[in-house]
Amino acid sequence: MAVVSGPKARQSDGDDRPVTVYDGDVWRLATALARSVTADEVASALAENAAPAAGAVFSNMAILDEDTHRVRVAHCSTVDPQAVLPWVDFAIDVPTPLSDAILTGTRVLLDSRASMEGRYLHLLPDTLAASLSATATFPLRSSSGRTQAAAGFGWQDPQMFTPSQLSRLEVIADMAAQALERVLLISARGGPTDGDGRGHPLPAAFLAPQLPLATNLEIAADYLPMREAAIGGDWYDAFPVEGGVCLVMGDVAGHGLASAAVMAQLRCAARAFADEDPSPARVLARLNRMLCSLEPDETATAIVAVWDAQKHRLVWSSAGHPPPLRCRVGSFGFLLPRYVGVMLGADPASGYREQSKVMRPGTSLLFYTDGLIERRRWALDEQMERLKAAAEQVDDLAPQALCQALLAWRRGIGPLEDDVCLLVARLA
Repeated sequence: MAVVSGPKARQSDGDDRPVTVYDGDVWRLATALARSVTADEVASALAENAAPAAGAVFSNMAILDEDTHRVRVAHCSTVDPQAVLPWVDFAIDVPTPLSDAILTGTRVLLDSRASMEGRYLHLLPDTLAASLSATATFPLRSSSGRTQAAAGFGWQDPQMFTPSQLSRLEVIADMAAQALERVLLISARGGPTDGDGRGHPLPAAFLAPQLPLATNLEIAADYLPMREAAIGGDWYDAFPVEGGVCLVMGDVAGHGLASAAVMAQLRCAARAFADEDPSPARVLARLNRMLCSLEPDETATAIVAVWDAQKHRLVWSSAGHPPPLRCRVGSFGFLLPRYVGVMLGADPASGYREQSKVMRPGTSLLFYTDGLIERRRWALDEQMERLKAAAEQVDDLAPQALCQALLAWRRGIGPLEDDVCLLVARLA
């Protein structure tokens, strides 16, 4: 696959220092992916916005048409259209980094022109004309592990492809893969709804498609929309970071596609920010600044936590979000924060603080959105006590069983007044 130059990269990654990028680059990529409603729009969003977020000079994305066995590629608009014309649509069996990444499901790293020459000699003239010296191509996997697309990046200087750089590229590829899976699933169901009950809903397509497998840590999640055909702004996420597993729960104010789009932006940006710096307080601070700057009319609550299963230690920070519920046989209680930061989007100067707690094995932590406890005739303290009492009646505190039991409890106390997201993690 020929790659040609785009905007000048701000830094090359010649050592193992984190690849620092401007938060706005990540947010613009997340925004473009969140607003995409077709597979081609996802490809264009990544091609136009991924390079700055990756610290690269070029990005593109290819999608396999399984009926024709051809690859369709979107290139960033900074390239010469004539230069990439042969590489806009080609057969999947043509040897290129994009087609190989799709066929094998593995990344293709070419750290220098010598490595390009050794593997893809027929692409070298295009690469030299573009003044590129390194490329990286990543498969885009669905939640089932299926690969139907790939994302490519290019640099003008040779690259060492350090762990921090590869981690950032993996995060961007994962963002694109989630966006692609979402639009394909929605298309298969007949399109999203605007929250008024029409169409075929697929709220789960806006949420994390896959939860991580972590040593000594079991994780489960569930989602219950307020109305069967509605898409809202609640979200959960869980993914590995340096020092453990990052758990995120959030709730964008409002309902409908607009709230869902903001939710998707926040979720993608949180992944990218946590990959670069997993401090929960700093992740919230960066999300807050971006929301205030780029979506000034939107607000959201959120909680970010990092659980180190080896040290049995949880570090978390909250932006106006309900506190987690600690569940262990004979001992239930809320992790009430000493300091609750203001909700995201309210004040760009807001700061956030962290606190930590050592957890005993067998402890399940429940993160949730306020739809689980929201009832107009209940005071907040009463709502939380009712949730705690319901959890105390659950015989099986395994994550999936606890999710199911508490959703059943919520259905039993009356009609939902908001969407409900649950995320449970248990130290084995």
